[in-house]
Amino acid sequence: MRFIHSICFLRRLLRSILAIWHQRLRPVYTFYCTIVTFFLINSFFWHFFIHDDTSKLILHPNTTRVQFVLGIQAEQEQLKTLVNASQHTWIPKLPYDIFYFVGTRNDTSVQAFISPNIITLPVSDNEYPPINKTFAIWSYFFEKHLWNYDYFVVIDADTYVNVEQLDLMLKQLTCRECYIGFPAIGQSYERKNLDLHVPYCLGMGYVISRYTLLRFGPHINACQTSTVAQHSDTELGRCIYRYGNGLACTRATSPFERVMYTVIDKNKIAWVKHNARKQLQIDFPESPPTSFFRAAMIHPLKKPQFFYQFHRQIILGLRPILPSAFTTNSCVANPVIQQETYPRTKYIPECSSPRIKQSFNINILDAYVITLPHHDEHILELTKAFYQHGISVKPFYAEIGHNPPITTNLTSGVRGLLLTMTRFFQMALARKLERVLVLEDDAIPHRHFALHFRNLMNDSRCGGFMQDDQSGGVLMLGATVWPAGWRILDKSKKRERGLCRNIGTKTFGSFAALFHRNTFEPILNWLNTNTKDPYDLIFRYLARLGYPVRLAIPNLVIADVTHTSLIAEHNDKSFHNASYRARIHRWNLKDYMFIKYSRF
Repeated sequence: MRFIHSICFLRRLLRSILAIWHQRLRPVYTFYCTIVTFFLINSFFWHFFIHDDTSKLILHPNTTRVQFVLGIQAEQEQLKTLVNASQHTWIPKLPYDIFYFVGTRNDTSVQAFISPNIITLPVSDNEYPPINKTFAIWSYFFEKHLWNYDYFVVIDADTYVNVEQLDLMLKQLTCRECYIGFPAIGQSYERKNLDLHVPYCLGMGYVISRYTLLRFGPHINACQTSTVAQHSDTELGRCIYRYGNGLACTRATSPFERVMYTVIDKNKIAWVKHNARKQLQIDFPESPPTSFFRAAMIHPLKKPQFFYQFHRQIILGLRPILPSAFTTNSCVANPVIQQETYPRTKYIPECSSPRIKQSFNINILDAYVITLPHHDEHILELTKAFYQHGISVKPFYAEIGHNPPITTNLTSGVRGLLLTMTRFFQMALARKLERVLVLEDDAIPHRHFALHFRNLMNDSRCGGFMQDDQSGGVLMLGATVWPAGWRILDKSKKRERGLCRNIGTKTFGSFAALFHRNTFEPILNWLNTNTKDPYDLIFRYLARLGYPVRLAIPNLVIADVTHTSLIAEHNDKSFHNASYRARIHRWNLKDYMFIKYSRF
C-alpha cells in the first residue's frame, strides 16, 4: 500500500515539474507551481521518512478480504505434546495463517520441528511468566507482518480452539481499535501498582487489530522495561492501555471458557491448582459442560489426550451425562439416564438433533444376522421376511465353544457373543460401513416394517443422528423392557412423544439395532476392555458417552422368546411364554410377521 502511495506522490511531482519546464507560463504561475512542488516534496519525505507518529497513520484496508493470523505461544517441548495434539485435532480446519512461537534453549529438542512458521524468539524458552516472550511475539508481528494482516490472534499452547465458533466471531469484526478476549482486572494484591483502570485480556487467547498494534507496537521496548506485575497478559494489557488511548479488553461475542474445576468420583469437585512455577494444573472433565461446546476457545487442556477427547466430542456432537456441577444451562443426549444417574438434580433437556437432509433409502442398508455356523436353515424365514421389506440380510457366524475367564460370572454363550461382536465391528470398521443393522437369529419384524422404518429414519429426532455424517448413535428397533425399565421410561413419557424414546439403564436386548459408523470404535474399545458385563449393556455405555441411543416405539422388531437361548439359559417356564412376555414388553403379537413359522 505504501508503494502505491509513493507512486501517486511522484506522479503529482512530475506533473508539476513538467508544467514549469515545458510550458510558457507567466512568472506568477511559475511561482505558484514552485510552491506546489515544494509542498509535494515536503509531504513525500514527511510521509515516508520523517513522520513517526504511528497513531495518526491511516489504515489501508485490504480491498479483497479481511486477513487473519493466529500465533501459538509455546515452549519447545510443547511442540511434541500439546501443539502436536492441536495439529491432529483443530488446526487442520483453521483457514488462517499460523505461527508457532518458542524461545531459545541450550538443547536441540526443537530441531525435529524446524519449519518456516516456527519462530524462535530471542528470549528464554522456559521463562515463566513469559513476559518477554509475549512482548517478543508482538514485536515480531509489528516488524514483520503489520501490513499483511488486519487482525492478530494469539493463544497459549494449552488452549483448544473451536474453529467454527472462532471463525464466526472473527468474520463479524468491524472494529478498528480492537482488543478482544476474556476480560480480567488482575490479582487484588497487585491492582494498586498496575495503574490500569480498565480490564485486560487473559493470555489464554485474544484478538488485536492492526490499528491497535500500530499504537502500542513502537513502544514495546518501553513497556518491557517498565513491568510491575508477574503476569504476561497483565503487562500486555498495561502497554495497550498506556499507548492505546486507554483501550480496554472487550468480551468476545463467542465465549472464551476457562476450566476452573473438574469432577472426580462421580460428583466431587476438584478445583484448579498451581504448580511450583505457578502454572495452572487441572484435568479436563470427561463430561464437559454444554457451554464448552459453544465456546470459541477453551483453556487449559494440560495433556494431549484431553485435546483428542474434547475434539471427538466436538466433532461428533456428543453430549455426555453431566455431573451436577455442570448442569446449568446445559443439555444432554439422554435426559432419562441423566436423571437416573443424578436423581436430585433438576431435569436437563435433550439436545437438538441434526436435520434430515434427504429421504432415507432402505434398499442400500447393510444388514447382518448373527447366527451359528451350519444354522442357515434356522434363519431362512428371517431373511425372507426382511427381504419382503427391501432389506437383504447376510449371515455373520458366531463364535462358539469359548470358556469365559474364571474371574467373571459370564456364561460361555455370553462370552461367545462378546467375541463375536468384537469380530463383527472389526469387520464393519474395515469395510467402512456407514451404518449397519444387526439382528439376532430370533428377530421377528413388524408386518409394516418398511413403512415404519422409513418414517423413523426420516424423523429428525429418531433418524437425524443416524443419517448425519458427523453425528452418530444407535437406534434400537426392539428391546426387552421389564417392569423396572418401564417405570423409568414412563417418567419421561410426557416429554418424549413421537416415534422413539431415549433408553434407560434397564433397557435390554440386542436382537435388532441399527449402528452408525461413528460408534464402531467406542464399541470396540468397550468390548476389548470389558470382562464382566453382557453385550447388551453396550447401549447404556454409549448413552453415557453422549451418543444418542433411542428405542423405536412401538418396537419394529421383537424376539422369538419361545425357544431356549444359547446365550443365557432360563429355567423359569414363564420366561418362554409368548403371551406373558408380550404383556410385559408391550408387544402386540398380531402386528408381527411369520407367526405361523415361530413357536408363538
